[in-house]
Amino acid sequence: MMRRRKPFAGMALVELMVALAIGLLLILASAALLLATRSAYLLHDDRARIEESGRYAIDLISRAVRQAGYRDWSAAGAGGGAPAPVSGLDAQALRDATDGIAGPYGGAVNGSDVLALRFDGSGDASMHNCAGIAVAADEAGGGWSIFYVAKDSGGEPELRCKYRGSRGWNSEALVRGIEDFQVLYGIESEGDGMPRRYVSATVLDRDAASQPDLWQSVAAVKIALLVRGTQRNLDGGQRYDLFGAGYTNAGGPDPGVHIDEAQLPAASRGLTRSLYAATIHLRNRGGGAR
Repeated sequence: MMRRRKPFAGMALVELMVALAIGLLLILASAALLLATRSAYLLHDDRARIEESGRYAIDLISRAVRQAGYRDWSAAGAGGGAPAPVSGLDAQALRDATDGIAGPYGGAVNGSDVLALRFDGSGDASMHNCAGIAVAADEAGGGWSIFYVAKDSGGEPELRCKYRGSRGWNSEALVRGIEDFQVLYGIESEGDGMPRRYVSATVLDRDAASQPDLWQSVAAVKIALLVRGTQRNLDGGQRYDLFGAGYTNAGGPDPGVHIDEAQLPAASRGLTRSLYAATIHLRNRGGGAR
C-alpha cells in the first residue's frame, strides 16, 4: 500500500538559513537607508539654521547701523558736540559691568571685534537698542547698541548685545553659533559721504591720533560673520577669509579676519560653516534727523 505524501512537510535547514540571510540583508539595508535619510535631514536642517542665523544677525546689525547718529533736536540738550555715532575695538570681548566699550576686556572669540553704535532716543518710541528696547528722548547719554561675540555657559559662541538700561549696563544673547565677527570702517574724505578706504578699528585709532575727528568721518560699516552649525560634514581643513583673500594677504593689525579650522579646537573642526557679509551706509551722519 503506497503512502500519500503530505503537501507540505516543512522547510529544510538550508532553505531556512537562506531565508534568514535574505531577511537580515533587507533589515540592514533598511537601517542603512534610515540612517542616511536621518543624516541628510539633520544636515539640511543644520544648513537651514545656519542660513537663518546668518541672515538674522546681518539684519539686526544693519538696522542698528542705519539708526546710529540719529539726533532728536527737540529734546533738551541735543545741541552740538555729539559723540561719534560709531566706534569699535579689534579682537576684544566686553564685560557687562563696564561702561560702554571701556576695559578691562575679556578674551576675544577667534579674534572677534566689537561694534558700538550711539543714537538719541525719541518721544514716539521708534528708536530701539539692539535688545529691542525703546529708548526715550530724555534718556541720559542716549541709546547704545554694542555687538560682540562671547561664549555661553556651554562654550557655544554667540553674538551678544550690550546696552544701557535703567539699572545700568546689560548684555543679552542674540544669535548662537556666531564664531567670528569682523568689522571694517569706511572713511570718507571728499565730503560726499562716500567711503574712500576701509580700515580696522586699530588702524583708525592709530590715524585718529593725528586726526582727532576721524571717527566722525566713518560713512559706512563693512561687517562679516562666520556662522557654524552642529553637524560634522567636512574634513576639518577648511579656511575662511572673512573679507576675502586679498584683504587677508595684505596683512596689517587685524586678527580674526582669517580662520583656519586646523588651528581650532578638535571638537569644532569639520562643522558646517558659512560666511555672511554686508556693507551698511550710515543715514544720520553729521547729526541729521531720521
